Amino acid sequence: MPKPMNERLRLASIEITQRCNRQCEYCEQTKSDREMSVAQFDDLLDTLTTEGVEAIALGGGEPTLHSALPDLLGIARRHGLRAGLTTNARAPDLVLSLTDAGLLESFGVSAGKGEWTAMVAHPRAIVNLLLLHNGQADVMQWAVEAIQRGARCLLLLGYKGNCSEFVPSTSALSDVFRLLTLLGRKTNVTIAADDYTRRRLGLAQTCGEGFARFQMDGSRDSCCFPSCEYRAGQH
Repeated sequence: MPKPMNERLRLASIEITQRCNRQCEYCEQTKSDREMSVAQFDDLLDTLTTEGVEAIALGGGEPTLHSALPDLLGIARRHGLRAGLTTNARAPDLVLSLTDAGLLESFGVSAGKGEWTAMVAHPRAIVNLLLLHNGQADVMQWAVEAIQRGARCLLLLGYKGNCSEFVPSTSALSDVFRLLTLLGRKTNVTIAADDYTRRRLGLAQTCGEGFARFQMDGSRDSCCFPSCEYRAGQH
């Protein structure tokens, strides 16, 4: 059963493209036609492997819009790195075929987007449940539907960003995580939460251990998002 790839691994999140087919109102990611070149990606992985990184998570943008995604994953395999990505389910057949070919260790699929229900039953799928302000009913509906369709692993994420109107309360996060945990026990489905959410809930004192985020220009950050209330405590 897949686990979120930041658990007990040295993980690098890499922005491989700024292309995206959606306009989610809460998203603050830069959108353009830019993508990381294959040569730049290869050079970056050379550096990461010498630093002891064990796994990479490809992001963006929407990573399936990168023009050479299979080539990037082949390079990751050549470097001996576990690879994953998170998708808005615009191209489920592509992601499933790359996973079945052994190029993806796991993939996150965003609930409620694209053809997400076509992907959740795969044994390497992690269903991402994003909680926004007043979004408890949506998350629980997605969770039930995912489990009914054969999902094995659900990951709760609390919105983090500059748009305060989308930030869920800590009590809402706690209530949803509790309900998901009960649902997971009843259905034998793995329930997890990202480091940020665990820290907000008091289940962890730190976050981002062994983590680095890389933008297309090669710059790095130890936080998963540019703005976060815990940033000051990270450095």
